[in-house]
Amino acid sequence: MKLNAKQEIPFKGMMRSMMMLVATVFILSSCNMDDGDSIPENVAYVSLYQASPNAPALDIEIDNRQLNTYSFDYADYTGYLRFFTGSRNFKFTPANANNIVADTTLTIGAGRTYSIFTVGEYDDLKVLKLEDNSDTPSNGNAKVRLVNLSPDAPTLQVTADGQTDPLFSDSNFMDASDFMELTAAEYDLKVTSPDDNTIELNVPDIKFQNGYYYTIILRGYNTPPAGNSNTLSVQIIVN
Repeated sequence: MKLNAKQEIPFKGMMRSMMMLVATVFILSSCNMDDGDSIPENVAYVSLYQASPNAPALDIEIDNRQLNTYSFDYADYTGYLRFFTGSRNFKFTPANANNIVADTTLTIGAGRTYSIFTVGEYDDLKVLKLEDNSDTPSNGNAKVRLVNLSPDAPTLQVTADGQTDPLFSDSNFMDASDFMELTAAEYDLKVTSPDDNTIELNVPDIKFQNGYYYTIILRGYNTPPAGNSNTLSVQIIVN
């Protein structure tokens, strides 16, 4: 499969996130968080991303209080929200319905930053929590990581133009790399499946800026079921 994919910045998800209201959680603009930033002792920053390619519109409940006023759709991304810390219960239901499709309690540590993803098939929806804290990149560099959220793709790797060795290799479903330093520049990226050579996904003109943190998300189906158009694609978000 040979495709071209542009870098996507999820404006729809960010605009929707501005309408998410709950007493113990409030919206912050997307920001770069590292271990040197000052975060109040009793709060953390948490973002949510919807990566289940066959899920309907969802609602999010935190400690039995609904977070969203707009539905949480495929590829929606909230940006960072400010959470009180401790054990927080996350429930995901179909929009405007009561049946719970994912229910998990996650520990949110004081002064930390996290990304939470809903992943996998809708009838077996999973919740993946990643910690986003990382040292500040050195001058002239960005920090980049890979998160593989494609439920049916073979082992994948990501290479950059002009480089022999992959930036990220041996990536399977729900694998997440550490943040790695990369020279701040514009890149043409390519996603391939080295074991069977069936996938070649070109992602041109990706600009990583000095001092920023990025997550490369591999999402969607390698082989979509009938009636589903959420094919394997790349979305790059700024942490």
